[in-house]
Amino acid sequence: MKGDYYLFKISCEVGVTSSEISVEEITEKLGVSPHRFFRKGEEVCSKHSGTKGVRGYNLWAVSSSERIFKYENVRPAIKELRKILGGKKRERALLELKNDKRCDVSMFIRVETDDAVIGMDLLEDEIAFLNLMNWVHITCLPNQEIDG
Repeated sequence: MKGDYYLFKISCEVGVTSSEISVEEITEKLGVSPHRFFRKGEEVCSKHSGTKGVRGYNLWAVSSSERIFKYENVRPAIKELRKILGGKKRERALLELKNDKRCDVSMFIRVETDDAVIGMDLLEDEIAFLNLMNWVHITCLPNQEIDG
């Protein structure tokens, strides 16, 4: 708790994963370059354990910026992603990817807080944007050291 209020560090990411559709194809279809990506078959080494492996799928992802709020507000992060992926053409492309059995379209919402409770409010248009995803994953983590 910082003063008389709690802090919330919030970010969101939309990711498209596929073992068959390449990062380049996804980029071309959406008309947006990913903020991060990896390719199936790339070798990977865990930063934590040192375990080595090979990526089993392609990842294309765009992220919102990470922001700190005095209240649990995921809406600015979703709005930022809607600016990147919005418009009829891109939304139609997202829906096509969602319905393509060869891939998954996912939204990851990450909230860190020094509060014990979290709540979220979404408007109808934000819910409609989330409906372009196959699934939405929300992670809420305790963090006693958020600097606002």
